[in-house]
Amino acid sequence: MKILLISPGSSDDIDSQITRAIPYLFAKAIFSPHAIASVAALTPPGHDVEIHDEYIRGPVELALQGKSYDIIGISITSNQGKHCLDIAAHCKTLVPGAVVVVGGIGVENLIHQNQEYIDVVFYGEAENTWPQFLKDFKQGSYSRGYKSFSKPDMTRVPPPAWELIREDIPLYNAVSVQTTRGCPFDCSFCDVIYTYGRKPRSKTIDQVLQEIRKLVEMNVQMVFVADDNFAGNKKYAKELLTRLVELNNSFTNPIGFITQLDITIAQDEELLILLANCNFLAVMIGIESVNEDSLKDMNKQQNIRISIPDAIHTIQSYGIVVLAHMIIGADSDDHTVFQKTANFVREANIIHHLCHPLSAPPGTKMWYDFKRQGRIVSLDCDQISDKLDIISNIVPRQMTRIELFEGLADYWEKIYDPQVFMERAIAFINGVKQKPDVRTPGLKTLWNRRKMLFRVFTFFIFDVEKEHRKVFFTLLRTAKNKMSYLMPRIIYLYTSYLMDFSRSRHDIQVARDYVKWEKENPDRITIESSFLPIPDRIRANATELFAIAYRRICETSTDKEVVYQSVVSAMLDYSDRFGGSIDSNSELQKEQIYLSCDRITDQIQEERQECPDELPMNPPPGFTREILDVLDNVVRHKNIYNL
Repeated sequence: MKILLISPGSSDDIDSQITRAIPYLFAKAIFSPHAIASVAALTPPGHDVEIHDEYIRGPVELALQGKSYDIIGISITSNQGKHCLDIAAHCKTLVPGAVVVVGGIGVENLIHQNQEYIDVVFYGEAENTWPQFLKDFKQGSYSRGYKSFSKPDMTRVPPPAWELIREDIPLYNAVSVQTTRGCPFDCSFCDVIYTYGRKPRSKTIDQVLQEIRKLVEMNVQMVFVADDNFAGNKKYAKELLTRLVELNNSFTNPIGFITQLDITIAQDEELLILLANCNFLAVMIGIESVNEDSLKDMNKQQNIRISIPDAIHTIQSYGIVVLAHMIIGADSDDHTVFQKTANFVREANIIHHLCHPLSAPPGTKMWYDFKRQGRIVSLDCDQISDKLDIISNIVPRQMTRIELFEGLADYWEKIYDPQVFMERAIAFINGVKQKPDVRTPGLKTLWNRRKMLFRVFTFFIFDVEKEHRKVFFTLLRTAKNKMSYLMPRIIYLYTSYLMDFSRSRHDIQVARDYVKWEKENPDRITIESSFLPIPDRIRANATELFAIAYRRICETSTDKEVVYQSVVSAMLDYSDRFGGSIDSNSELQKEQIYLSCDRITDQIQEERQECPDELPMNPPPGFTREILDVLDNVVRHKNIYNL
């Protein structure tokens, strides 16, 4: 069979435009298409597989002319939903005989989308479902949807099939390696625990090192460790990093790394030393908010009992740049949040950060909660398609939507000013205390990089605006006087800032244009229906499902009121996420209910008090009817219950 796998990349994507505009990067895209390369690797021998990344090869509709494929797969991303649906339409029009399949992290965005051009939807991990689909397809009978019933064993996951796009690899800023799936945290705007689970699952260390060796053979200079939380299992992370230090220093030219992890790494000196010695240039950390109540709103518990500025200072003292992700617009945020955030960024010496309005991605707990509260907006505006990182889909509680977007535009304008950035960057350089144990490039390596270095200095001398030129060379001098090893890192640092700066100019314009549009078209801002009924499938199986939840929660509490409230909350969560598609696989149902129960009991654990009267092991008579009545009340009277 002939299979085409597509990674979407719209022509107006600002990150791609910015990347191409910086000549010394020699790149057309930031990250390689890890998702479709992984699916390609799962395809059994005997199939002809092609990969088309639109960022590199342009609009796929041009490449489809005169082509024939049996299967066309599209990786749905959360920020390109409309574009992905357009791709599906092009595929059906230009290759009418092909079966169009979709999967990926943005699949939940299809909840209210027209799917007439999509034949098959994949939910979750594909290690088991993709080979099964290909088998079913060959036999002439396949399902409309495929879900994984179990979490794949990461030690059996093959490396992405980068060899299919070997000639394109140099055109990416970074190529991805995934070591672990799963995250122990449960932020309300994130759905990763339902996709990958709470318990981190990891590849063997030898697997990871072998993937990195192959990338170095392809002349990759930067690796993105694409885990949801690289340090979710600190024991594994340390063992891997210990081996990686030795491997990276064995290369003629050690490569750089970036990854995602959480703020608690600041409390682990051993881990920080290992990250620095492995040449991790930056770590992405979800700071989210300077407001403790807002962190509670988002269930970002891990950020509450720690001084965030001190933690960032500690991490950056090892020369590792913190890329801070910030969110404004939570229920506890009022008009003062913009200045508080700016003050925090300055206090913490954050030089690389992204700040977005709070949005509720479809399918997440936050989306269901906000929808039930009547606070999800239907955005009838072509200008903002796939721009939820700039224009939110929610109604804030303590400010209007217009106030949120105007406040963000003003914030972006001030925080990314070159002079303001320079102050923070100098403070970062002066705060570096540790020099990593990383092999320094020799004269041969520097000679091989002469073309790139020439382009860097030519660009900053002749092509950038005067204020950027001044800041860049000021930072170079500061780094030389502090620790000379930081000078190459300043190029990375300022390149990241240039991208942030250019993106902010774009985002400011989008936000201001949208504010103007919403003021002129208030009638086109509509609220989605808040009614989310309890599905018939749950009603039909209520006795069995509620009993599973009851017994699970009774393992951690004997307080009747707590148990009953927890069962209601857990079954509401389960209903939102899985109620419309209850499967006959009882073990899968049990696992899903346990996940909903655990996320509820985790949140109320501190408030739970033991009751002297033990509850029965099984639900008492009338329990099913009582819980159903409360659930019906919850979905009809959303403001009565605080669940």
